[in-house]
Amino acid sequence: MDTMKECGANGVERGVLPTSLSIDQSLVEDLNAYPISVRLRHLSEKDATPQQTATSSNGAAIQDGLFRSNLSTDDTNELIEAAKLDVKANTEEVVKAKYVLGADGAHSWVRNQLGFKLEGDSTDYIWGVLDIVPITDFPDIRMRCAIHSASSGSVMVIPRENKLVRLYIQLTTTNGSADGGAAKLDRSKISPDTILQSAQRIMAPYRISYRKLDWVSCCRAQRLLISIDAD
Repeated sequence: MDTMKECGANGVERGVLPTSLSIDQSLVEDLNAYPISVRLRHLSEKDATPQQTATSSNGAAIQDGLFRSNLSTDDTNELIEAAKLDVKANTEEVVKAKYVLGADGAHSWVRNQLGFKLEGDSTDYIWGVLDIVPITDFPDIRMRCAIHSASSGSVMVIPRENKLVRLYIQLTTTNGSADGGAAKLDRSKISPDTILQSAQRIMAPYRISYRKLDWVSCCRAQRLLISIDAD
């Protein structure tokens, strides 16, 4: 974001939701054309800021997976951007583009708009994600590493900025549902404390807790099926 600003490019505009995408196939080979049209809806401040659902053990609200980013500006800029959202609330615009990059995850809106299918299935591996300022006697907490427990799963450690560490924590494995598929993930039963407890079991006899919990989420691992022609 800082580099975009230094280069004089348009900044990241939040509170915007795509509603449709179309491609003019007659123009895709023309390098000077803008064959892609994306219709965007500007959300109100309320709609663009989902209510927090995650809480820590002391009852404090925590940023969770509903948010696309935990980066924030200072209070003045937040107020200015909120005012802009209110002015544009529920208006739409159409953007013409040469290329569109869809980085919107496993349930990709862009992929669905293009009619592509994700060839794969959900596994029974559920992972929790914590961004914390850790309190621990584990010596390599500031190094990228993976920890595996034969009985309790795995933890991946990724150091971040501002003393934060991101932990990807395997919560559980299941044998799947009665029809052979993976069991459904009930997010309502997953909290910051249950994720941390999984990390504590995996990292034992080392201990880990946190001074600050900045962000929390959970996901199910996706297994892709890829066919390769031997010829």
